[in-house]
Amino acid sequence: MKSITLRFFDVNYAVLTTSSSVVSRILGKLSSAASDRMMPVNKNTSDKYDLISNYLNAANKTIIAGTCLRITNSKGVPVIKTEVLSQSQFSISAFNENASDDEKTCLDYFYFCMTDKHLILTVDGRCNNTRFETYINWLLNTVEFGETIDFSPIVDEAKLSLADIQKITIGNSYNIPLKDNPGTDVKSTVVSIAGGVLRSILSDSPNLDELMNSNICSADLVIKFSKPKSMSKEEYIRKTAGAILKPLEDPDGIKFASKGKKVSGTQALRTEVVEVDCDENGVLSEQNIYQTMLKKIRELK
Repeated sequence: MKSITLRFFDVNYAVLTTSSSVVSRILGKLSSAASDRMMPVNKNTSDKYDLISNYLNAANKTIIAGTCLRITNSKGVPVIKTEVLSQSQFSISAFNENASDDEKTCLDYFYFCMTDKHLILTVDGRCNNTRFETYINWLLNTVEFGETIDFSPIVDEAKLSLADIQKITIGNSYNIPLKDNPGTDVKSTVVSIAGGVLRSILSDSPNLDELMNSNICSADLVIKFSKPKSMSKEEYIRKTAGAILKPLEDPDGIKFASKGKKVSGTQALRTEVVEVDCDENGVLSEQNIYQTMLKKIRELK
């Protein structure tokens, strides 16, 4: 058995122009060859691709569980050929150093389980929900239909109440992908706003750049919240949820202040550690992960 961490998300729609469910539309796209659903990570250099490689559907095609890979062209990457593995032993010199462009290598992968309302991901530092969000929008070609599909993290209400949040502090490690240019790895540092203000205040300091580069001097971006007396708690949460939940897509460097307590972005996320089967080499059983995630997503309200 091996422990993995699940993260939970709500599935949100904007200008959904078709009556078909998102899950059924995804399944329709997955009936084609795998090569037809390879999304270039970067439009300029197509050497990396995201791809749903394996999947199953359940509950009359209302739930999908699957595996999402990031693969790359193998040219310049050592590849062990099948015929080499059939031998009883082989040396490092047997690795193919001149793999062709049509050979692929897996860089990383994660598992997902999705309904029209909820999403569960197994994510770590290499994989996040924005990456999967970009892939799903690309796969369904939502731009053409004038719609968007996004995933907002579900907050652990026992640790953080959205209605009680008073401020969010964003530190230097926080980054956001550029949403208007999907399929790229480009990132924009939010705290450049705070850094710009710091530069204007300390513009006379001759060694300001050195202080900031050495982490001696830094600036955080603080976002404050306050519910108007005339506004109901439900309306307040509805209006502010987007601003509050968005930083949780990249929780490192985020701090929430809520009625006398401070909670980090990572702590605020709803997560669950589960045990799944693996073989003697530690390789996880995809089918066991799928079944575990199917059970968990059915428990969500």
